[in-house]
Amino acid sequence: MYKRLISILNLLIVIILIAWNGYANTGNFNGKTVGDLSAEYNNLFTPASYAFSIWGLIFLMLLVFAGYGVYAAFAKAKSLQPRSYRTNFVVSTFPYFLLANIFCSVWVALWLQEMIGASVMCMVGILACLLMCIKQLDMELWDAPFPVIAFVWWPLCLYSGWISVAIIANVASFLNGMFEIPENQQILATICLIVIATVINLLMIWYRNMREYAAVAVWALVAIYVRHTGTMDDIAYLALGAAIVLFLNTMVHGYQNRATNPMLKFKQWRASKA
Repeated sequence: MYKRLISILNLLIVIILIAWNGYANTGNFNGKTVGDLSAEYNNLFTPASYAFSIWGLIFLMLLVFAGYGVYAAFAKAKSLQPRSYRTNFVVSTFPYFLLANIFCSVWVALWLQEMIGASVMCMVGILACLLMCIKQLDMELWDAPFPVIAFVWWPLCLYSGWISVAIIANVASFLNGMFEIPENQQILATICLIVIATVINLLMIWYRNMREYAAVAVWALVAIYVRHTGTMDDIAYLALGAAIVLFLNTMVHGYQNRATNPMLKFKQWRASKA
């Protein structure tokens, strides 16, 4: 009963989050959209606008996570993989997954009311909750079956990967709003942030096996390159170089760990259903 209640709460908060984001981006709340304020509180780390379309994929994967949680909670035990602490993800991630989505909903309201400092703290709350989910599940540190990889790990990887990028942009927006930072200092700071983001993602690849997390950073870095190419080439080409480094490391890591490749896991899972 407890697990079923949690799974329903998780699904409800995801639906509310998606609906609230849709409404907030109509401009009917406080007269502006999230994109309008992102342009207003512009900073050099913010990627090209198309990069934010990744939220569509993230929301879809959150629905997958929550929907699979409902299935796991209500399905008969014999229809699921063995129920251990790490596969019993509905309970293991409570209340962190729920809180992450509550924080995300609150972040939208704070951002649209231009409470940028408070929105930064809210973003930190989102990431902290997602990192707790990752820790609770021992994500990517054990040989999981395909449903766990695709329906539990991938949604959390994409979500946490993008929030990690968004925090940096959010902090930069806050600082730009508080202080008049000269452009040359902004360029230097952005270069440092790109290097830091690259190092963090390399660590996530090699020490946590979270290639999907790093793939989100590649997406963001390429979008930073697209935004700045031809205008601020120092930032543009550093971002492109960082994206290439992360992509190559992801490919090498994937090859070295090909024995646990998700596509191989998918074939094994399909074979077990035959």
